Amino acid sequence: MVRLARVRCGSSLLLVLWAIMLMSLAVIGLIAHLSRGLDESIYAEKEFRARLLLQSARTLSTHPDLERGDPLLRQRVSAVSSYEVTITTEGANLAINQIAANPVQRQFARRLLEKWGMESRQAETLTDSLADWLDADDLPRAHGAERDYYLPFGHRNHPFNKPLGNINDVLLVRGAEELARVRPNWRDYFTRYGDGTIDIHRASPEILEALFDVTPSEISRFLSVRRGPDGIPDTVDDPRFTAISEVRSLLDVPTSKYAVVSALLTLDHPIKRTDCLARAGDLKRRLTIIKGPGIDFIQED
Repeated sequence: MVRLARVRCGSSLLLVLWAIMLMSLAVIGLIAHLSRGLDESIYAEKEFRARLLLQSARTLSTHPDLERGDPLLRQRVSAVSSYEVTITTEGANLAINQIAANPVQRQFARRLLEKWGMESRQAETLTDSLADWLDADDLPRAHGAERDYYLPFGHRNHPFNKPLGNINDVLLVRGAEELARVRPNWRDYFTRYGDGTIDIHRASPEILEALFDVTPSEISRFLSVRRGPDGIPDTVDDPRFTAISEVRSLLDVPTSKYAVVSALLTLDHPIKRTDCLARAGDLKRRLTIIKGPGIDFIQED
């Protein structure tokens, strides 16, 4: 009887242990489920707040009285939420789709590539190949590439012979592997929406140096005036030039170099770009709007 009682006691203990283990697993599962639900709720709240801020920024950016540098374009809504709006034009960068039709654009592109560290022959190869990729004919330029070049690599549909539909298509062009090596952020300097002119109010120092084929010191006087009295770019005290002749008097550029590219300069670029960025905690949402003659591009991510 004593032995039987011990067996029953041992069986009961095992049952209790199994029950405790099952309850523990159930509790762990419940906690995991609640944790996932909480994480999803937090993410949904961040997503809602970020998109709300993004739409607020978009609405604000369309106000006719707001100009770049206005404090309202960059606001911290709370300790973890903020938005910022950048208003510029597509004339701040090199118009990649224009280099086939315009030899001056091609020279501009080549100088920019050389300033990034590409050898002269490499820069010529890429710019000529880009021009061949864009134009409608099958006649390769001196250092370019048409269908016969790409066929041995199995690319029967290259080149596309039309304007780039995606900026990443540049990587398909002969010589682009060197571009990616010397300048990983090359996309920040190209636009496929530009009309070929350079916005003198928006172009970066690097773009201006390549455009005029000069050193940074030769651009410095113009930049110091363009930044306004506070010396900070994109603020409300930045002056607005009213004539290209004002720009010419400030640019420390040789007359011969200025004459070559002067036709590419503009004071009021027709293609406007608005970039909105909203933050909610560690979540970011972006909205890009590009508008101009024949262009109405909106992308949100």
